[in-house]
Amino acid sequence: MDEIVHVHHPDVEKVLLREALKRFFWIRELDALRKKPSTSELIDWVQALVAGGIDPARLRREIPFLGVLIKKEQDVDVVLAQQLPY
Repeated sequence: MDEIVHVHHPDVEKVLLREALKRFFWIRELDALRKKPSTSELIDWVQALVAGGIDPARLRREIPFLGVLIKKEQDVDVVLAQQLPY
């Protein structure tokens, strides 16, 4: 997945991408989601993170621009109800 994102965002900061991928795969593991985020949504989300100047450390505390990654409102609620793993 790292390589796919780099095709679209070759200059993305390594630490930001690592933290984004951790969150992406954590979200994809949530059983209660109706529609798990796809690679396309990940690419869009990384673009939003970069454009927003999001510090990688912030991804350890929260998930900025969650609406870019999750398309169904019910799924946003599912993600927000979960305890972040670290």
